[in-house]
Amino acid sequence: MRRTRGAAQPGGLSGIRVLVLLGLAMTAWSATLSQEAPPRTGTIRRISIVGLKRESEPKILESLKIRVGEVYDPRQVSLETATLYATKKFRRVDPPQVTELEGGVAITFTVEERPVVLAVELRGRKALGEGKLRQDMDTKPNGLFSEASLQRDRELVLDRYKELGYLFVEVKTEVEESPQGVRVVYLIEEGPRVRIREVKFEGNKAFSSGTLLSVMTTREKDFFFFGLLRPGYYNEQTLEDDLINIQNYYRRFGYFDARAELHDVSFDSSRARLTITIRLQEGTPYTFRGYRFVNNAVFAEPTLLALTSATPGQPFNADTLQRDQKAIEDYYGDRAYIFARVRPKTEFVREGHEVFVRLDIEESSEIYIEEIKIEGNEETRDEVIRRELEFYPGERIDRSKLAKSRSNLNRLLIFKSVEYEYEGGSSPSDKTVVVKVEEDQTGRLILGFGVTSGFGVIGNFSILKRNFDVTDTPDSFSLTEIQESFTGAGQTLNIQAQPGTRRSLYRFSLTEPYLFDTRNALTLSASKLTILRPDYDEDRGTLNPRLSHAFDFDRDFVFSLGARIEEVEISNVESDAPVDAFLVEGFTTIIAGGAGVSYDERLYEHLEGYFDGTLSGLDYEYGGGFLGGEVDFHKVELSNEFYWPLYTHGSGPSTMHHIISLLNRAGAIEPHESDDPIPIFERFFLGGANTVRGFRFRGLGPHEGRDPIGGNGMLYGNLEYSFPIFIKILRGVAFFDYGNISRDVNDFSFSEMRYAVGGGIRIQFPFLGQPLPIGLYLGTPLKKEDDDRTRLFLFTIGAPF
Repeated sequence: MRRTRGAAQPGGLSGIRVLVLLGLAMTAWSATLSQEAPPRTGTIRRISIVGLKRESEPKILESLKIRVGEVYDPRQVSLETATLYATKKFRRVDPPQVTELEGGVAITFTVEERPVVLAVELRGRKALGEGKLRQDMDTKPNGLFSEASLQRDRELVLDRYKELGYLFVEVKTEVEESPQGVRVVYLIEEGPRVRIREVKFEGNKAFSSGTLLSVMTTREKDFFFFGLLRPGYYNEQTLEDDLINIQNYYRRFGYFDARAELHDVSFDSSRARLTITIRLQEGTPYTFRGYRFVNNAVFAEPTLLALTSATPGQPFNADTLQRDQKAIEDYYGDRAYIFARVRPKTEFVREGHEVFVRLDIEESSEIYIEEIKIEGNEETRDEVIRRELEFYPGERIDRSKLAKSRSNLNRLLIFKSVEYEYEGGSSPSDKTVVVKVEEDQTGRLILGFGVTSGFGVIGNFSILKRNFDVTDTPDSFSLTEIQESFTGAGQTLNIQAQPGTRRSLYRFSLTEPYLFDTRNALTLSASKLTILRPDYDEDRGTLNPRLSHAFDFDRDFVFSLGARIEEVEISNVESDAPVDAFLVEGFTTIIAGGAGVSYDERLYEHLEGYFDGTLSGLDYEYGGGFLGGEVDFHKVELSNEFYWPLYTHGSGPSTMHHIISLLNRAGAIEPHESDDPIPIFERFFLGGANTVRGFRFRGLGPHEGRDPIGGNGMLYGNLEYSFPIFIKILRGVAFFDYGNISRDVNDFSFSEMRYAVGGGIRIQFPFLGQPLPIGLYLGTPLKKEDDDRTRLFLFTIGAPF
């Protein structure tokens, strides 16, 4: 066995060896001169390969371009050496030997086969995952050995370790040769894994160190997530990218001469922790002098200038420039110039620190929709997609309608992504709009349990099918046939069984969003809810049909009618229960009808939720009276939601937003034909993760002893700033919540409003092929009343955010 180490070769030869080699070379040269030159013409009579041990000579000959019987071409024959090398089967290929035969020539190639790799061993590997590494390496067992692949694989191992923070890793190679093949050994000395202890800045005056750190990936380990999001390991390439990020950040605010340089990298005695020092040369910020519009023929400069917000004389700001650029492109897009683009270019004044921005406008032409195609919908019917579109053939294309249509499709929650492409039509101004969708898994079967802040442990068996088709029945009862059935019509089926320690829910609902292919939606819902409250039990059986209509003149405007038939049982009332529970002990029947109007202009992004637009809603419910039942009441609820995208990055399905949102809810309920109090189970309650955080579930408002008793008047709101932390899976939230409940509508007082502040995270946890929303919040009241029950930490699993 011969063993070769991957070490450096001797640097020179002795004088005797040099003379010997020179002598051998001169002898070979003399012998070559004495040989007869190969023939220049003739017919190829034989081609042979010498040195084959494992490979088949006929197969190798097939790879050559020359053939027996062809006219001998010296140039073509010499090129066949490269052909043999290209097969990757040979370590060495000598120049072809050409000898004369009677009536032609014989060509002989002498080769040395590449040995077979018997095994590949990674000695000393501990930290690096072996499976993925072996998969990416060129050198594999039963493959053919190559010195070049050996070196590439060594560099691959080094790079993988350094990506994980092993800066001092060393990798050597050993090749153990035998008649059967070679064994390849990588000798790895991992060394310490280097974490970043601190990143320091020198010379930064315009921006704080914390601000500069926020634009860097090279940072110390994150504290709250235990290094899961930011492990804090050092990577040289990442640091180089961060230096560019810092310079770009300065340039966003007019510091065009700013420079960020790596000043020092120092290690501690163990070489496991390092401190990075970055030196900054900020320079002087440039002042914005104004815009110069170029090539705008359709819209005059005053019209475009009115769309911008940058003010001459103020420091240059790239974020303002980006908003102005988007405002102009949107203005063109809303007027059928969907391909219009604004190309900004900075123009510096020769003297001083001032800058103009030239906006070069590529207007293109007005685009009309000639045809609409749907692609990617393997399960979903075309009509389910087309009925959500706000644009039609023959119309001028409109950017706002495209955005609204994409939002409509995202709100169905049956597509992973929705994108547009454009194909040529019968003329340059006519285009085919291609709506490309990627279908998501629309069915979910859940078996498990969860814990909520308000109701303890809850089991869960549920079937949710968002793209349901009640008419798509299976042809047989095989599992595959059943799984592929009941799909494609855009209906929603929800069957839930949630037994719990304090709350149990059983519910069935079916929604047809376009009843008989009209803008009428029908929802049929039935449920059975049991809640074990501290001093009494509440049991409700409900039937709740609802019909809604979207108007043709504006489909965002919806009118709805509904009914509620419900039987409520209050039982197991303990002696210290609130008086209101004793008043309704036993069975109570509720029959009510309701009507509502809403105007919904919100835009929805997959996994992110609503990010722009408004929602306003008004609902009225009338119970008892001529409808029958045992409870007379009328109830009004008012809601409004506002969403502002503060900052947007990415495009299409990868779009992410920083969002400010404001949600308000107000309600009032009173009896209409009697003086009987509103039953406790019909009143409003506040507190918890989905209303006012910082308070227990139902913990805000009037109490009798330890029991909340609710009220007839209610108002609460949530002001939030949410932002992406890790793609669309993890978002951070900062909130300011407020709310109040009064026993009587006329007694409602804004002076008794409660306030709470806090923060948290929202996780779209991938579960059985679909995201499962999880909310974790820390909130503390700024103002509360004596009866209120507070709670610092609240969480939800699977609840709407």
